[in-house]
Amino acid sequence: MVFKKLPYLLLSLFVLLSCTSENTDAIPNYWAGSLQLSDEVTLPIIFEINLEKGDSSFKLINGAEKLVFDLEKENGNNYSVRLEPYNSELRFSLLDSKIQGVWNNLAKGKDYKINFTAGPSIKDTLVKLEAPILKFQVQFGQGNDAYPAILLLKKENNKLSGTIKTETGDYRYLWGEQKGDAIWLACFDGAHAFLFTAKQKEDSLTLGVFFSGNHHIDTWKAQLNANYELTDPTKLTKSTSDSLFRFSLIDQNGFSIDQSNKMFDNRFVCIQIMGTWCPNCKDETDFLKEMRAKYPKNELQIIAAAFEYEKDTAKALNRIKRYSKAMDMNYSIYYGGSTNKKKVIDVFPDLDRVISYPTMILLDKDGKVLQVHTGFNGPATDEYANFVESMNHLIDSLIIE
Repeated sequence: MVFKKLPYLLLSLFVLLSCTSENTDAIPNYWAGSLQLSDEVTLPIIFEINLEKGDSSFKLINGAEKLVFDLEKENGNNYSVRLEPYNSELRFSLLDSKIQGVWNNLAKGKDYKINFTAGPSIKDTLVKLEAPILKFQVQFGQGNDAYPAILLLKKENNKLSGTIKTETGDYRYLWGEQKGDAIWLACFDGAHAFLFTAKQKEDSLTLGVFFSGNHHIDTWKAQLNANYELTDPTKLTKSTSDSLFRFSLIDQNGFSIDQSNKMFDNRFVCIQIMGTWCPNCKDETDFLKEMRAKYPKNELQIIAAAFEYEKDTAKALNRIKRYSKAMDMNYSIYYGGSTNKKKVIDVFPDLDRVISYPTMILLDKDGKVLQVHTGFNGPATDEYANFVESMNHLIDSLIIE
């Protein structure tokens, strides 16, 4: 089932140009390349490099999303890019208008590395698509491992853009192409390295393969269905208690904090279960920063509980501090423990289960659960604006009461 070769799909994307500048040391701005997911499968990436003195930058172009990072010159022709806020980096050499390097997703371990190469490319390879959104009912996997999703897809000529929504969050900004009956969609945002391939047959997408980095492969299929909906995210996780909602966390100085702290007295409380490695959590953090700016702390208290891959508490706390700074967070982030979802239940014993990072818990002024929101479908999806409006309306109505 593995999609063996992609070069004929990528031919129109990777248009390599020779350097025409009289200055042979000039560095091209625009680059197209690929991550080598396996011997036979590559994930396309597009980026810009700016090497102006005092303002070196690396702009990752992930479909409709533009992500700008600091570009550091190491030595000679070697460079590095910290893909903040994630614990992830690119390291590469640039020589003779060719880039060779490695993406290291440190959140998965120091040995999780994927090679990549790139060459100069034309500007504006990706354009914003104005085509109507097509909605597909999706199934990933088979049998007991199957799970539902929705593909939102725009198509203009052979260009594709969109996203995939699941009950635990969306796959963020996707972009790609269609050649004949073959399609591909890609996402690389510093944490996700996703590639989706499939064949179109009338109103269906078949023989789909989903690659997540170099560690996971799954099947998928889709059928055009404008009426299909996923389960309401407020119906997936429940509180098992009608009393004060219990939790126990560690602050960034190593001290414990729980539901009895005075900072939670007589105000509504929003608790974000998240991880610094999680792109959907990043999107939810951006949303909660807006909420924090809108509502004073004596009306709405917001905190985050981070669950990390780092097994050492001190290292996990350092990772949390770095994330908070990179995200310019205006609400407090605490340490919950390891990413094992059973550990989350130890920290939040009144939840029946936790199936997603992020999960957002809203408490009333008495510390009782009003709502548990599972997953987060963010700004890449069609429902995000409505979600923001409904949450603002909910908080407004609670405070007025």
